[in-house]
Amino acid sequence: MLAVVGILALLAWRHTDLIADGFEALRGASPQAVALAIGAMALVMASQAEVMVVLLRAAGVPTRRSSANVLGLAANAFSNSLPGGPAISAAFIFREQMRWGATTVVAGWYLVVSGILAGIAMAFFGLAALLFVNVDGLHPVSLGLSLAGGAAVIAALMWAGRNTQAIGGILHRAVRAFNRLCRAPEDRFSEQVEAIARQLRAVAVSPWRLLLAFFWSAANWAFELACLTLCIYAVGGEPDLAGVALSFVIAKLVAKAQITPGGLGPVDIALTSALVPLASIPSGQAVAAIIVFRLINFGLTTLVGWLAFLWSWVVSRRLRRAPVAAAPGGSPARRADGP
Repeated sequence: MLAVVGILALLAWRHTDLIADGFEALRGASPQAVALAIGAMALVMASQAEVMVVLLRAAGVPTRRSSANVLGLAANAFSNSLPGGPAISAAFIFREQMRWGATTVVAGWYLVVSGILAGIAMAFFGLAALLFVNVDGLHPVSLGLSLAGGAAVIAALMWAGRNTQAIGGILHRAVRAFNRLCRAPEDRFSEQVEAIARQLRAVAVSPWRLLLAFFWSAANWAFELACLTLCIYAVGGEPDLAGVALSFVIAKLVAKAQITPGGLGPVDIALTSALVPLASIPSGQAVAAIIVFRLINFGLTTLVGWLAFLWSWVVSRRLRRAPVAAAPGGSPARRADGP
């Protein structure tokens, strides 16, 4: 981590002219385009919550849209700002979904399926961009294999949800073989296997529900791409849209490494380096656009996420636990906000 920070500081020092050009372009940013970019980012978070709502409701978990939005904002803030943020974010989502009534199988299934759908949608964006822009090292075949792999995993999960007896039989045979190897009773863990098989029935989601979840997952990326594009227009750029899309995909691939919180530094360098040749915009405008984009994509969403967490998980719970004052007649007084 310290090595990465040192490298980033050295790069910033060696490219002070470029950064100065970026801040100069930033001064003339269009407030209207920036406001539209903020609106697009709000739709990003709403689309992310819709994926959760669609998948959990399809699995029989009563999920309020408002709760899903607040959870998504808070989890995003954890992922962006804490060491090991993605793992903490996933654990937080898992715990909250269990509180809503999801079983361990359903909560784990959601994390897997939502991640796969996001990967498939991103591969589609990459393939579409490659139809217009040719980039060495990023080939349609590799993206096509990603699509095929994701689709195969989704198909396997759908099959498992519709063939719980077969899955239960496979698990029972595997457990009995393990018990014989350990010289333990063959029926050990049989109840746990039955419980897993029963929970798998809940994830027998229809293809239409998965298609709807995929639509919202693709919308999530589309709105974020729109946010980036609007940030470029805000600083006076006139980019090649296919190049912007491909630069966006490249930056997201770099972000998977999570070297720094929120990918700060490596993602910005990758995005700037890709935008200049692929989107055909000057380096100063690219830097300015990335500054605006990251202030919205990273800074604003993280701030809103932490505020959502503090209100929903700290302040609200303390208010609910606060003792109710007694009325003059001896009976508890009603709260001002309801019975």
